[in-house]
Amino acid sequence: MRVAGDVGAEVSVLGRVSHSCLVRLFGLCVHRGDTYLVFELAENGALSDWIRGDNGGRALSWRQRMQAALDVADGLNYLHNYTRPPYVHKNLKSSNVLLDADFRAKVSNFGLARTVAGAGGQMTSRVVGTQGYMAPEYLEHGLIGPHLDVFAFGVVLLELLSGKEAAPARDGGEGGDGEALALLLWEEAEGQLVVDSDDDDARGKVAAFMDSRLRGDYPSEVALAMAALALRCVAREPRARPSMVEVFLSLSALHGTTLDWAPHATLS
Repeated sequence: MRVAGDVGAEVSVLGRVSHSCLVRLFGLCVHRGDTYLVFELAENGALSDWIRGDNGGRALSWRQRMQAALDVADGLNYLHNYTRPPYVHKNLKSSNVLLDADFRAKVSNFGLARTVAGAGGQMTSRVVGTQGYMAPEYLEHGLIGPHLDVFAFGVVLLELLSGKEAAPARDGGEGGDGEALALLLWEEAEGQLVVDSDDDDARGKVAAFMDSRLRGDYPSEVALAMAALALRCVAREPRARPSMVEVFLSLSALHGTTLDWAPHATLS
């Protein structure tokens, strides 16, 4: 892959980490002033392509979505809790999640990753990221910490559930600054989903939020729990969000339930 700009930071991070849910760097070369990084092959491309439906109309099954979510959580949990010093990815989004031949997910693009000291986080005056994935405290105050990745992961979870993009095309009415107004996916979920109860109203709202390409072929209890987890991850207050280890453990339990679930296609 040809890379523009300084690749030193990304190469440095990838040289220090090793996990099956993080993309592996095989090599680097410079040719005629251009830098090329050689990564392991991700045969099924970026997760974002599957969310947008850029794969000939094919859609990920529920189990594939569940596995992708667990893999990404596993990779982030490793970065936050099993590296010394801990790392914050700082640029998690569905286009930076790659799928291999078995649809196992791998987190990629570590160009913005940085180490963090302490749970309180650090401050920066240089806010860089992608619309729809950046947490409010980062946009407003430049606060960096593990909670930043948790927020972005919550957005990816919402994408997997809904089949919608994090920042939909803003083609509605225009605001005072001339930009069209549209809700980001996490804002839409915040207003639409009610998952703090187990009643029919909550189930109905989650069902309406789900990707229609799934055709209802998913375990409703797991979907409800995943929606609740996603909303916790995108809480406006950083301290209200779960840690990545909490997220990973929750998804591990939900993944186990999914493995015991029988899709419609397998029912007689």
